[in-house]
Amino acid sequence: MEGPIPPRSKPLSYDALKSVIKSMSVEKRREIHINLPSLRTINSLLPYIIEHVEITPNFSLHINRKKWYFGEKPEQSNPDDVDPNQTTISIIDLDTQKRSPDFHVNKSCDEAYEKLFNVYLKNGSYIQELYLWGVPKFLCEREDPYGLKLNISKIWMTLEIVDEFDSFIRFVNLDNLEYIHLSIENIYFEGEECFGMLEKPAIINCKKLEMDVYADVSLINYYTGLRNQTLLLNHSEFDVNELRILIENWKTSDRPIGTIFCAYSYINDTNKIFDNQSLLYFSDLTDKPGIGMKMDDNRDLVLYHGQHLINDSFRPALKMKVIASGSEKKIGDSEPDVSG
Repeated sequence: MEGPIPPRSKPLSYDALKSVIKSMSVEKRREIHINLPSLRTINSLLPYIIEHVEITPNFSLHINRKKWYFGEKPEQSNPDDVDPNQTTISIIDLDTQKRSPDFHVNKSCDEAYEKLFNVYLKNGSYIQELYLWGVPKFLCEREDPYGLKLNISKIWMTLEIVDEFDSFIRFVNLDNLEYIHLSIENIYFEGEECFGMLEKPAIINCKKLEMDVYADVSLINYYTGLRNQTLLLNHSEFDVNELRILIENWKTSDRPIGTIFCAYSYINDTNKIFDNQSLLYFSDLTDKPGIGMKMDDNRDLVLYHGQHLINDSFRPALKMKVIASGSEKKIGDSEPDVSG
């Protein structure tokens, strides 16, 4: 004998449905849009949770494992001419490396790019990693920053976007921004004004700032103005004289306990450049083991040799940290830093 028919489950409330859809991946929400027409409206209104976004200046947008390309459509009568109000779009699936057939829209490249941007990078969207190689024209021209706030955890960029940075960062919820990676290379240098990036409030105050410096130039006057909780520097030319200036700056600052500086190099062994004897030069706390300097009654500044985790391997690193008075950090401490 069959048992009783179980009661039908109740449909989700509107708020519960929104919560479920918001938690889905970009890929699942694309399936909803294609296969469930009844949910398209609510799906289109909700912000996304996205793992990877890459924005480039040449009309391409990379979201997770798909990449969109936008190009002006040639005139049929004369292929050498283009129609500025016609755009050709193609999509690459990065998992299969398959490219979609080209399709055309009656919009300029900038308008088509903006429409796609607004679909995925809408107000309240969460982005784990953003690679920002350029800022679209429509964002630079958008007047109301309050209608769009993106929750971005990590940003990678170069000095090349210094003139556009302010136009973009106003759309970022800085309370949720944990990490900025800034690449400084000779090819981006256009005079001292490009280093103005290191004077931007969002750069100065970001919780964790990592800089890859591939240039024979001293930026110590900019480093002393940074207020990051964690400052990571990959620069093979960083030397003892610059370290001395940085130490003196930190000693007289109000940087809080826990603030840390880490210098490492892919090329050189940092711990050989800054050997124990050169570090001892800075010590003025001789009553404890370690390279210690007194900041005030509550804080000490210590230098020590450690390691920095890069991908799956460790590199030697020189570290400097603000600690509570009475704490100790011994010479040669090799406590790994697993921060990204």
